Amino acid sequence: MVEAAIHGEIDVGRGLEESLTYCLDCRACEVACPSGVRYHRVLESGRNLLRKTRARPMSFAVRQILRLVKRPGRLRTAVRLGERIMRVIQPRPLKPLIPLLGYKEQNIPPLTANASPEASVQFFEGCVMQAQFSDANQSAKNLLGRGRIATVSPERQGCCGALHLHSGYTEDAKAMARNNIEAFEDVNDSLIVNTAGGCGAMLMQYGELLADDPLWSERARRFSQRVRDWATVFREVSQKVPLEGQGQRVVLQNSCHLVNVEHAGEDSVALLRTVAGDTFISYPEQDRCCGSAGTYNIEHPAWASEILESKMALLTTIAPDVLIVNNPGCHLQMRQGMSRLNGNTESVQHIAVYLERAAERAEKRTQREGANYAKTSPT
Repeated sequence: MVEAAIHGEIDVGRGLEESLTYCLDCRACEVACPSGVRYHRVLESGRNLLRKTRARPMSFAVRQILRLVKRPGRLRTAVRLGERIMRVIQPRPLKPLIPLLGYKEQNIPPLTANASPEASVQFFEGCVMQAQFSDANQSAKNLLGRGRIATVSPERQGCCGALHLHSGYTEDAKAMARNNIEAFEDVNDSLIVNTAGGCGAMLMQYGELLADDPLWSERARRFSQRVRDWATVFREVSQKVPLEGQGQRVVLQNSCHLVNVEHAGEDSVALLRTVAGDTFISYPEQDRCCGSAGTYNIEHPAWASEILESKMALLTTIAPDVLIVNNPGCHLQMRQGMSRLNGNTESVQHIAVYLERAAERAEKRTQREGANYAKTSPT
């Protein structure tokens, strides 16, 4: 139907529009498809056509988000302003954002280097991650540093373009891709890491996105080959970093794109299993979509809410102390779920923040043991 609509053989009717807009774009169908159909290419082409022909306009909230993510500095200012406004008026179109705007970043100071790095990576900051979850970015940098991997954040990097591509603004997404490719070429050819599953999947897609551009196709392909989730890199050196928990029950809401596109969901699971003293609990739906799906929970709040309620019903039976996420959209959605369930939104933590706190605990214990040994040992 998408192909026929693109060729002008049929009009974009209500049925096709609903199919394209109500899809979560979680990419789980691509993993399951025995024929290897690249469904996202069909979906993105259809949404690009739909944006030009649809009768129902995009919501005001989504339009503003697409504008702001292009300028992380303005996005951060808007988030701070939004926090104050939300406490007073809580406008309905932005209601799903309330748990995000209420998020208080943890104080994660940069790690003081105590050993020469053995390798280095380039760090993709991301727009929402940089604006609202910079504690997760700093935690990931600290943990990589503890594993003796230095991080460099190139200047002039910007939004990955995922929200624009998924909303049908293909040319805007391509422009953002070119900007990031150029920014990261100026440093070196080391790996490019990030803390958001959705961003990582988009960065890995640059080679495909610009495949038909003769000036950028090869540069985009090389860029995408260098992209890794930060946890994938940290997992390789995590044995150097002791991690100590607090006797808590921990569950994971994995990022769809981290699982289905980057195929790196098991790296988060493996790291969570290494935290001494805490119990990681795996459950059947930890890799299934939470209903956030970029701007889906704003455009289709009822459907997103139904997906979330199903997931929260399952988590209620597990009763975790900590709910781990590895993507900002999931962070927003699961805070929404915990807000409804028991009001404990602070139990939702990005995996990097959780692991950095565990590393700090282990480090302090080692220091205490060292100090006690010095006191009791003979001079």
